[in-house]
Amino acid sequence: MVSADEARDLAEQLLADELPRRFAHVRGVAGQAEHLASVAAHDRSLLVAAAWLHDIGYASGLVDTGFHPIDGVRYLRRAEADERVVNLVAHHSCAVIEADLRGLDDVLRDEFPRDTTLPHDELCYCDQTTSPDGEIVDVSERLAEIRTRYPEGDVVRRFADAAESELTEIVRRIEAAQPR
Repeated sequence: MVSADEARDLAEQLLADELPRRFAHVRGVAGQAEHLASVAAHDRSLLVAAAWLHDIGYASGLVDTGFHPIDGVRYLRRAEADERVVNLVAHHSCAVIEADLRGLDDVLRDEFPRDTTLPHDELCYCDQTTSPDGEIVDVSERLAEIRTRYPEGDVVRRFADAAESELTEIVRRIEAAQPR
């Protein structure tokens, strides 16, 4: 099992010094997860743990395939993390679309079959409404920012283009489920 506190500590250990901006984003995503009203109490700690861990695959010591969801979850699996957390991290924010663009969709699907009972949409919402600096933003701002960081033709930019409608739909659905 990976508690939210253990997840925070691991994310800090792997990202804070090497990738401080990435860690600021992760901290913001976890904050969003802690306050997401539409998540059942029993799923909240799971969601928060996954939020803390969703980008650990960017840490240089974990890079294997170059695709951070797979690299991060391979590490988590070796560390015997809760398989539900592993699944959420593996599939965060429509990862299968980018995996396909990288030729890794079979790897993602075979090693980490998606568990549809988990709060995948909620994690996507938290990730896609948090800027690289940890600020809350609209999904359209988030995708526009991604496009400014990656040049035309880059796989991440192609992912943003290919996944935009699905990411936006997920975010709007979660927003609609929040109390006003």
